[in-house]
Amino acid sequence: MKRSDFLRLSALGSLGLATRSFALPEGYTGIPAGIRPYLQTPRPDSMWVSWFSDNAPSGQIEWGTSPANLNNTVNAALDVLGTGYHYHAGRITGLSPASYYYYRVRNGSTVSDVFRFRTPVPAGTKTGRMRVLVMGDNQIIGENRYEKLIACAKAKIESTYGVPIEEVIDFILMPGDQVDVGTLDHYRNLHFKQCGLISPNIPIMTTVGNHETYYDTNLDLYSRIFRYDDISYANTPGTEGEKYYAYQLANIAFIHTSSEHTTTAQKQWVRSLVDALKTDASTDLCVSVVHRPYQAEQYVGDISGWFRSEIMPMLAETEKHVLNIGAHHHLYARGQTREWPIYHIISGGTAWDQYWGQSSESDFDDVQKTIAHWAWQLMDFDLSARTMEVTCYAEANVKLSAETRWNYNSRIIDSFHRKLGLEAPNKPALENTFSGPVTLPLELISSAYQSGSGEAINSTWFQIAADSGFTNLKIDRIRDVENLYGDTGAPLYEPVNIHANVDILRLAVSSGIYNGTHYARVRHRDTNAMWSAWSDAIAFTVEGSTSGPTALKLAKTVYAPNEDFLATYENGTGLPKDWIGIYKKGQKPGSGAGTVTSTTWQYVDAANLVNGTRNFTYNLPVGEWYAAFFTNDGYTEIAPRVPFYVGNAAVISTAKEAYDEGETVSIQFSNAPAGATDWIGIYQIGQTPGGPLSTQYKYAPTASGSLDFTGLPKGYYFASFFVNDGYQEISQRIVFSVGTQITSVSMESNQITAGSDFTVSFNKGPGIPKDWIGIFKQGDVPGVDVLTAYLYFAGATSGSVTFHLPDLPPGDYFAAMFTNDSYTEVSNRFLFTIVGQSELKFEQATMEGNEMRFRWKSQSGRSYKIQKSTTLATDSWMDIRTVTASGASHEELVPIDRLANPNCFFRVVEN
Repeated sequence: MKRSDFLRLSALGSLGLATRSFALPEGYTGIPAGIRPYLQTPRPDSMWVSWFSDNAPSGQIEWGTSPANLNNTVNAALDVLGTGYHYHAGRITGLSPASYYYYRVRNGSTVSDVFRFRTPVPAGTKTGRMRVLVMGDNQIIGENRYEKLIACAKAKIESTYGVPIEEVIDFILMPGDQVDVGTLDHYRNLHFKQCGLISPNIPIMTTVGNHETYYDTNLDLYSRIFRYDDISYANTPGTEGEKYYAYQLANIAFIHTSSEHTTTAQKQWVRSLVDALKTDASTDLCVSVVHRPYQAEQYVGDISGWFRSEIMPMLAETEKHVLNIGAHHHLYARGQTREWPIYHIISGGTAWDQYWGQSSESDFDDVQKTIAHWAWQLMDFDLSARTMEVTCYAEANVKLSAETRWNYNSRIIDSFHRKLGLEAPNKPALENTFSGPVTLPLELISSAYQSGSGEAINSTWFQIAADSGFTNLKIDRIRDVENLYGDTGAPLYEPVNIHANVDILRLAVSSGIYNGTHYARVRHRDTNAMWSAWSDAIAFTVEGSTSGPTALKLAKTVYAPNEDFLATYENGTGLPKDWIGIYKKGQKPGSGAGTVTSTTWQYVDAANLVNGTRNFTYNLPVGEWYAAFFTNDGYTEIAPRVPFYVGNAAVISTAKEAYDEGETVSIQFSNAPAGATDWIGIYQIGQTPGGPLSTQYKYAPTASGSLDFTGLPKGYYFASFFVNDGYQEISQRIVFSVGTQITSVSMESNQITAGSDFTVSFNKGPGIPKDWIGIFKQGDVPGVDVLTAYLYFAGATSGSVTFHLPDLPPGDYFAAMFTNDSYTEVSNRFLFTIVGQSELKFEQATMEGNEMRFRWKSQSGRSYKIQKSTTLATDSWMDIRTVTASGASHEELVPIDRLANPNCFFRVVEN
């Protein structure tokens, strides 16, 4: 994430003004000088120690059980990562569990201070406590925000417990984006350096984020710097290097997944871990980590759908899994999964600015709090009680001024817990009684919350369905007693509890249900994330509403052979002989000439005539079909038909996601039905098949094969597999691009007056939610040099964004589009200049013979240049005089040769 407040800081820096004016913990003077080693991969019997040097040829680790007795030496391996980047790493072995050790590192005569660390307790230990510090998204190298967050956390922890931090914290967990780009500069001077206050004493465990993959696509540097091959859980190491890994400390399993490598291999690896957890008596709790989060209320949709839909359901098979930690969004958020007693949080650290009103936003019922503060979390496990307590401490808010933003002083903004073994809340009841039909609005009333566990109420879940099995839901609403969403705005930007005046035991219903019979139920959730059983359902009939559109729905468009399929009907006529029929594509329902009877059919549910479901178990032959809804035992259709396909879903793929212009795009396919008129079509991103014609298509009449597409114009595309010369898609779409700088960006003018808003227009974008327009100084390298400003635009393929940058100093800049939250440039660069306001504020410019009199608004003592040009091009201006202003208005008489300078433009700029 990137935002314009950072511009102001870099602008101040360029003027030589102080940028380190925020408050810091009392007595903090910065990270001490000298080598600051980095601990990683803690085990009861070993610890990895690593550090960088400029060009030292070798290194040693000297260690022992007291600072005065460092009588053991480990030779550190040298890995020359690049010129000026010598990486030293060694593993201290033969250690005892739960013990303190002292060490220092040496490069010849250059020696670090002496530091202390503590080894973990033995695996399977079920007594005592474990405390883990959670901090995500370091990312910004141009400031020391992350260093300050670490300093605040260290000061708070040490003042709370009264001992050095290594006596409190077992290790630090970082959920990704430890760098902005995966370069040596960022690993050494961002991650290692800004963690240097605590990295010599507490081991750090990282996670792969999207920014680790930028400039380091295959994670070559990541795998050389971080040493996770010495640990695993259940003897099941990650199968793709160190992209994902797991380990056990005490009786807790920690699983670091990669949202950037959503492979079948990783999913199978998680499957093996979950199966082991279920039967492993040495583990009682499990925490998972993924960079892109499970859910997010800002930048809606920018989550890991893979983790949400494929990984979390597996982890939920065991009650040991109590928490998922994500990052990616640069704030704090906490929620509970809808179905399971599992918490999920976003620990977004201090990376690129993120705040309310900046993006697409939505209040989700599985997120209880979204707080746009810079924060860190402390996880405290009671190993014998099998409990987890998590407290979140806020330190700053980016919307506050740089001088005041670090003023929260470790304010507690959230706390929650999970305690295994407690009973769930009591089963509630709905207290409504219906003696006859009701009209909207109506209010459902739950009985009071009751529980024998001592836990308070946290949530209620109301459901209203059109059927007694609650498969055709009309209202599906979870509400929490506290729901922090949005903020108060200026000047304080405090979180807002939008449920402050909501009685969650009552649900008002004014829309969403139609005439007919409905069923309602409720359940309660406690502050231990446990749900009660559902209440008994009550039935009621609505009248005086609308009938609503009659509709027929299927859950999918492609069904495997022999797979059952559920048909949902809504707002039928209420006649007992309304029915659903299944026909082959092209067949005409009826009983006369040219018509056919259905292949299979069912009447509507006798107990749910208007709204309900019917399950079809008929084994339909492979092919295209449709479901139709008829009334009163006849052939009058009362809802739009629903097409679907029976057969195996085809699989298509390309060798890569980006092709050069003119390069052949080869699409492989398999598992296809081998129809003579089956085809693969290529469309531009944003198009809908069946509307505009495909850009190209080819028939795919075999079960598997490869098709080559040539001559595709520059653009962003998707391909899909269609059957029978129609538009029934039976594959997942794949996306790819052809050419470079596909997107065009432009501005109305290449000169902008300082302080003025300006708009950047774009066309033919990739259509990815995290595409963004960035502003850089001309000559800067994106991802290496400081980003000046940026704006997202919700993944639109065309449109515009308007920048409001009142502090942007005069100078030469460029605007370009970058894709998917990366520094991958996908457009031309539009060059423009910010010109000082004084340029356009002539008070007088008149010819007097062969001289011109200039008079402009000025500041006394300031230096100005008078320039001329024959065009308005940015690089065409020439200096003709430099002067120092003598007052609020300055006057200068300059000789001008009219004949030698016809049609010249003149301006005055601040020097």
